[in-house]
Amino acid sequence: MTVLMGPGGTLNMAITALERGCESVFVGPKGWSRRPASDELYDEEIRDLLDWGRPRGKDIRVAVNVMPEPAEIPQMLAKIERYAEWGAGGVMLCDPGCIALVRRLLPDIDIHVSVTAGIFNFRDIAFYEEMGANIVVIPYRWGVQELEEIRDKTDMRLEAFMFQATKRGRICPGRCYSSSYFQIVHNRDEQGKDQHIGSASRGGSCYRICRAKWDLNIDDRLHPETPDLKATPELLLWELPEYVALGVDRFKIPGRERSPGLVGDLCAFYRRALDHVLAGGVDVSALAPEWNEIRARWTRERGRRDDGRIAHAAE
Repeated sequence: MTVLMGPGGTLNMAITALERGCESVFVGPKGWSRRPASDELYDEEIRDLLDWGRPRGKDIRVAVNVMPEPAEIPQMLAKIERYAEWGAGGVMLCDPGCIALVRRLLPDIDIHVSVTAGIFNFRDIAFYEEMGANIVVIPYRWGVQELEEIRDKTDMRLEAFMFQATKRGRICPGRCYSSSYFQIVHNRDEQGKDQHIGSASRGGSCYRICRAKWDLNIDDRLHPETPDLKATPELLLWELPEYVALGVDRFKIPGRERSPGLVGDLCAFYRRALDHVLAGGVDVSALAPEWNEIRARWTRERGRRDDGRIAHAAE
């Protein structure tokens, strides 16, 4: 079964995504999923979502994709075990050791290798499969060629972002730690979890400094070209038929930081697009006008978000 999974930055957004055409949704617990607290859920909300989704046949996945301190690992495992008991279908992780621990603790749960693991090649995928993961989120800087190269080399199920990178930057998503050096702030919550503000890998939120305007100086001379530290991905459309043909199992719509209205429209659009392709359609050009409109809205919201984060880093 090919699954369409939407984002759930709030309980309302998660329900909207499921009502607008997604079979699945992913959410993140506060302090544990690389997003600001405003785009994460309390555990009570995750349980409410699972209770809402269960009788409706909806699948809920939980992103716990941070690098925990050694003292935080028992708390992390306890949270994941609790989500599984409540009915979560899978968890998204990036720490290799935690993947192995979760697999031993919960032999039947789906374990996604988060895009924040920073996968480069097939050997990385084989390593995480050995650790116990069974679903890998394909880096959005990859394309059809890379999928063709790995498809028959692994038993891992493939999950693709509805993202495509028009060009490649100098930073690999998931392997950048420079944001935390702009503001080093440690806030511990009531459970003792360190909310390292500025570090998405530690449970805070990245300042998006890769989106700022940077100059490149070589031998004290300003280079005429501004370096692109990170490629700016855009919403995917044209590769969708090939991704389906190559056996991608799950399609993941990003957007936990976007508005619920935009997320709802995104989910409805991709529901129609995916249904068209699954029915045998290989020409998606008729969907391009709506895609361009949604893409423009996406870009506007991303710009406002990035500007706010960069300003915060400079405070």
